[in-house]
Amino acid sequence: MTDLHINDPLAMRDLSAFTSLAHRADSDGAMRLQVASDVLAATVAPLFPHGLGDSTPLVLAMRMLRLDDYDLDGFDEAVPLSNLLDRFARVENGTTLPVPPNSVLVSWTGIAPPRGGWAEYDTITVGRLHETAEAGIEEISTGAPEGSGGHAVKALRSRVWTREMTGEQGTGMPGGLAFAATALRFVPPAGRDDDKQLRIMESGGWLRLVTPGGHLLTRGRGR
Repeated sequence: MTDLHINDPLAMRDLSAFTSLAHRADSDGAMRLQVASDVLAATVAPLFPHGLGDSTPLVLAMRMLRLDDYDLDGFDEAVPLSNLLDRFARVENGTTLPVPPNSVLVSWTGIAPPRGGWAEYDTITVGRLHETAEAGIEEISTGAPEGSGGHAVKALRSRVWTREMTGEQGTGMPGGLAFAATALRFVPPAGRDDDKQLRIMESGGWLRLVTPGGHLLTRGRGR
């Protein structure tokens, strides 16, 4: 069994909370665990297309934390969020996390954003993210009343979160970034720091939103 030796208890609790929120957003989701040197990158996909014809935007949410050693350099596995939560439930005030042995294959892990070459491209406010997320959730709630079929709800979610919001300089980004930022608590609650400007970086056709809680990545559509 592979164990992740997290650097400190606070980082361990943060990873546990991140996993729980990601599971709440997608109970069937997975987390990709990648180690480079002594840095663990934990990535989830709150939104991603499920097959041909699905216009749902790919939105990756990433948090990085340090490990105690370099032993797992090069490690790269995707595991179900539900199994990872079970592992956290068995850890009592420790910093050693056993990785679930049942790795999974998920389509989004084969799509890798650039590792370098990022340059500042635009900014967007925390308040704009909350406004977009709240409006989208309301539209999905009222547009898909009780009894709506799963296909209809999925199609509505795809339309809503694909719709673009724009940064201060006009950069178009799918509203799904706002959904991920709020659902995963990557930004402060609404009403706090709403005027704070967050940086949007660009590299190789990808956009990366830098938030207090981590990084959100998606494929860019240009200005």
